[in-house]
Amino acid sequence: MRNRNRTGFTLIELLVVIVIIGILSAMSVAGFGWWAETRDKKTAESQIKALGVALKHYKEQHKGFPNTDYLKNSNQDEDRGILLFQALTGLVDRKGKKIDPQKRGKSFLPTKDSFIYGSREEGGVREVTLSLDQLQAVQVPDVFLLDPWGSPYVYEFPRRDGHKGVLLFSKGPDGESSVFDSELTQTPNKEEKDQDNIPPSEPGKW
Repeated sequence: MRNRNRTGFTLIELLVVIVIIGILSAMSVAGFGWWAETRDKKTAESQIKALGVALKHYKEQHKGFPNTDYLKNSNQDEDRGILLFQALTGLVDRKGKKIDPQKRGKSFLPTKDSFIYGSREEGGVREVTLSLDQLQAVQVPDVFLLDPWGSPYVYEFPRRDGHKGVLLFSKGPDGESSVFDSELTQTPNKEEKDQDNIPPSEPGKW
């Protein structure tokens, strides 16, 4: 009998190839997920720092930060986020009162950081596609700044827990961890915290 040249793969060889492809695919997906999470975290950190600079400049000119005290009966981060956006763009004063368009000052919100804007709708938050210039042209739009995970950046001043500083942070990818500006946000030590008086928005750790 003459030997015949093999012209195909055996079933075992095919299974081995499939397993190898599956492993490589899983590694690629995991690697992309890690890269995306790292990218989003760096974006949040960069935007928070930009907001921190904008708030410092705002404070120098207006002798104080935008005040969320009149919103103390509201537990929604969107309401405080709306005030932050409107104050930094010169649409309202520190306490949320509309400013005459003829008397508006400069905007403190940087445009180079390409912030994403959101608005409330029934059942959640929708992204607003207008540019900052277009938003400023609208009469006091009820929009707020979104973090890379689609949640409003949390802003609060004065802090309801009585501690000094400004709360300015992102809730992170799971809505529980946080990225925040340590220069503006003075987080109390664990033993100093009053667990009965800390707002739901208190930042945690990564």
